[in-house]
Amino acid sequence: MHVAKTGSVLTENQLKAMEKAQEEKIAIGEIETEHVGYLGAQDTYYVGNIKSVGRIYQQTFIDTYSSVALAKLYTSKHPINSADFLNDRVVPFFDEKGVACLRILTDRGTEYCGNPTTHEFQLFLAL
Repeated sequence: MHVAKTGSVLTENQLKAMEKAQEEKIAIGEIETEHVGYLGAQDTYYVGNIKSVGRIYQQTFIDTYSSVALAKLYTSKHPINSADFLNDRVVPFFDEKGVACLRILTDRGTEYCGNPTTHEFQLFLAL
């Protein structure tokens, strides 16, 4: 912008700095989404331990375009809970709004990745 307005010429060091900044932006992996439902991010968060209940985990889903978030608590970190959360909260929410949820981004934890023929979350996604 500044160069176009003033007509000044960038130095070699300035050009290198701009190229490095562009490479870092790509390396960081910024996510661009087109519309609501284009990409959702799902993750499991360890909440803590409740006496007489045990460990508590939170399944969280965030639409990366609108930042709308949904969550549900579970007592285990099993793949079936990840699938249940999508089936119980996420899919009905988007269906109610008339929006298709097209993609899901996870951290590839064991509750999301496994053998596609036996892993509950993978089987749910195949449906």
